[in-house]
Amino acid sequence: MKLPHKTNQFWSLAIKLLMVSLSFVVIYNAVQAISPMHWQLIYDFSHFADLLWIGFFFSLLNWSLEALKWKLLLGNTKSMTLSSAFSETLRAHAVSIITPNKIGEFGAKASFYSKSERPEVLKLTLTGQVFQLLATCLFGVAGLAVIYSQLSFQTRLSIGIAMGILLIFGLTLCLINFQNKWLVSLQAYFASLAKLSDTVHVNVLMLSVLRYVCFSHQFYVLLWLFQPELIYTEVMPVIFSIYFISSFVPTVLILDASLKAGLGLVLLGSYLSSEFIIAVSLLMWIFNFGIPAFLGNLLLLKPRWLSSYYKRML
Repeated sequence: MKLPHKTNQFWSLAIKLLMVSLSFVVIYNAVQAISPMHWQLIYDFSHFADLLWIGFFFSLLNWSLEALKWKLLLGNTKSMTLSSAFSETLRAHAVSIITPNKIGEFGAKASFYSKSERPEVLKLTLTGQVFQLLATCLFGVAGLAVIYSQLSFQTRLSIGIAMGILLIFGLTLCLINFQNKWLVSLQAYFASLAKLSDTVHVNVLMLSVLRYVCFSHQFYVLLWLFQPELIYTEVMPVIFSIYFISSFVPTVLILDASLKAGLGLVLLGSYLSSEFIIAVSLLMWIFNFGIPAFLGNLLLLKPRWLSSYYKRML
């Protein structure tokens, strides 16, 4: 039975308010969990103004590249302005912040379109994430290779044996559990990729690489502000490794700062103090997750004054 239009509007508004409320709760809890000591460390920092403008600059560039990538992916499905792509990207991020590993982004972006367009939108969302993961893997493997080459022979041998065993175990598990339906799904997905031109594939990959370079260097520059003695060629492989490892750990975005801070303490502990590592990890979360999610929630609510102001700005 088809529900009346007003009933549909009511439930749509109720779900939207629920998502926005949950997202605000996540952001609030994340900010509340930050130790006053780390807030004080950031406030008392002599280059506090530099922290702010550099953080905001890289964050704006990061999300602009993501919006441009989404606009490019949708090129064959729908003509879209960069401002609309930016809005959809932030709104989807606001919803995904309450789900593990940004799974909610799929449903959020699909909800912006008609039922007939949703299957294609889901595939394009997955394509964007696959290319971003590919960029993470390219830099991450390179970073791990640099770190691996600096270890002793015995340590390298032990790690090599352990990785070989894990690889064999993983491949065996995949072969045992691999169902025909998964094969069909993969074939259908790769067939849909063929609909995108080679130019689109290359451009999306380049934007994914640029976005990765953007937020990884944001991490480095913020660390460098706290400790200018850092050597670029030593620290960047470690940062690449942190992002690579964290991308394969299931977590919700509220715990992302804790995960990266923990990895940073282990891998960067020999380069700078733990207080600086934790402070920069928190700043990275605020600039790249917290503030964009807050803006995305405002766009989901769509107050008239914000909509008109947003259109004038973009």
